[in-house]
Amino acid sequence: MEHSFQIFHEFVWGFWPGVFIVFGVGFFVGYLASFLGLGGGFIYTPFFHSFFHLTAVQAVAVSLAQMPVSALSGLYVYYQNNKIRWKQGFLLLVTSIPAAQYTAFAFGRFEDTTFGKQLYYGIPLSEFVYLFVFTIFLGILAVYNLITSLKKRKRYYESLPIPHSEQNRKQQDSEKTTNWVGPNPEGISTKGENDGALFRFSKKSISIVLLVGVFFGTFSSLFGIGGGFLAVPLFVYYFRMSPVEAVATSFLGIFLTSFGTTVQFLLLGKLHWELALVGSFGGIFGARIGSLKAVNAKPYTILLVTSFFQFLVVVWYLVAKLPKF
Repeated sequence: MEHSFQIFHEFVWGFWPGVFIVFGVGFFVGYLASFLGLGGGFIYTPFFHSFFHLTAVQAVAVSLAQMPVSALSGLYVYYQNNKIRWKQGFLLLVTSIPAAQYTAFAFGRFEDTTFGKQLYYGIPLSEFVYLFVFTIFLGILAVYNLITSLKKRKRYYESLPIPHSEQNRKQQDSEKTTNWVGPNPEGISTKGENDGALFRFSKKSISIVLLVGVFFGTFSSLFGIGGGFLAVPLFVYYFRMSPVEAVATSFLGIFLTSFGTTVQFLLLGKLHWELALVGSFGGIFGARIGSLKAVNAKPYTILLVTSFFQFLVVVWYLVAKLPKF
C-alpha cells in the first residue's frame, strides 16, 4: 500500500501547520507519556481521529506506532536510574503481547465489515462503539486516579517531620513496621529501592498479573493508550512499587506490546506511518525530559496529573465527536 506525506493536507489548517503541530503534539505526548507511564495514546488517538479524520482503527494504529520510539527513549533514563522492575514487567508481557495481537487483528477487521460500517446516529457503528467505550472507561479511570492521588497527597504531607508530634511518631513507627523487609542495620527498607522486594510471587499473584496483562494488551490495541493506565495502579498498589518504578516498569510493557501491535496494524494496511514518523521525532525529546522529571516527582504528582489530563481528553472528545442534534 503506497503512502505519502499528502495525509498532512488533511489537517484543518494545511500541510506545514499539520507537520509542525504533529511534531509538537508528539513532544508533548512523549513528555506526558514518560512522566505518567500511559503510552500517550489517550491524547494521540482522539487527536488524529478528530483533526485528520482518520477512522478509529487508523487513529489507534498511528498512536501505537509512535510509542516504541518514545518508550525506548524514556526507558533508557529509567534504566540508568535503576527504576525498572524486570521480573514484574516481563510477567505482564506473557499475556499482554498475545492479547494485543489478537485485538489488533479483530478490531482492524471489524471496521471493514458491513456491520461495522452501519450508521448509528450518523456515525459508523465501529466509531460509535469506540467513542462510547473510550470515554466511559477513561472517565471512570480519571475519577479513580483523582481520588487515589488526593489520598496519597494527604498521606505525603502527614508523613512530613513535625517536631514533638505524637501523631508523627506513630506514623514513623507504622512505616517502619510496614516497610521492614529483612535484617538491615535499621530494620527498614530504603524508600523506593526495595518497595518491589516486598512483593512475593505466588500462584494467586501470578494469576492476577497474567489477567491484568490480558486487559493491558487488549486496551492497548483497542484504544492506542499503551495499557499503562492498568499497569501503573497494579504496580503501585499490588506490587508495592513507588510511582516512578511503576511508570518505568509499565514503559517496558508499553515498548514491547506497542511494537508488536504496530506491525500487526501495518500488515492490515491501517497505519499512516508518515504521521507516526513525524510524531515520533517529537516524542523522543519529550520522553527523555518527562522521564527525568518523573524520577524526582512527588509520590502523588503522577496520578494527579494523569487524572487531570484524562478528564480533559474525555470532555474534549465527547464535544468533538458526539452527533450534533
